Amino acid sequence: MTKQPIILCGYTSCGKTTVGRLLAKKLNIDFYDTDQMLTEQSQITIAEIFDRGGETLFRQLEYEIVNQVCRLGLSVVSTGGGMLASEDNSRLLSRHGIIIYIQRPFETCYQSMATQPERPLFKNHTKGELAASYEKRAGIYQKYASMTVKNEGSPEAAVKDICDFLL
Repeated sequence: MTKQPIILCGYTSCGKTTVGRLLAKKLNIDFYDTDQMLTEQSQITIAEIFDRGGETLFRQLEYEIVNQVCRLGLSVVSTGGGMLASEDNSRLLSRHGIIIYIQRPFETCYQSMATQPERPLFKNHTKGELAASYEKRAGIYQKYASMTVKNEGSPEAAVKDICDFLL
């Protein structure tokens, strides 16, 4: 098996964190969530980052996290939904890890986002804008992913598919 980080990407609310935690437990390796890393290191919430400096500040801080992820070694990493939207982030992560795209239908992601209406992405965009963003990002995820796993059933099924690919 790889010695690089296993990097889960996908749209907001596609199940990256849930699948990632289960995968890390199954493989008995560390789990990291880039949004959590970002908030712990900046000591403010993502919403506060957006309030203070908008998406520009958020993406600058996120790039710092990408550089840390590249040095992690074998672990499971759940990325923020927009982390791979930056070509610089995508290239770095693909050079230093194995990227796995967690694919979930837009409607399912949207319904999950609706349960957390304070999230900046949900709060600041219409459903149509989010659907367009979903489609654009899907192409980026597919471009850099070594594997695409559908997360339409149980998260355990997605973990099994990933393990079958990795082992």
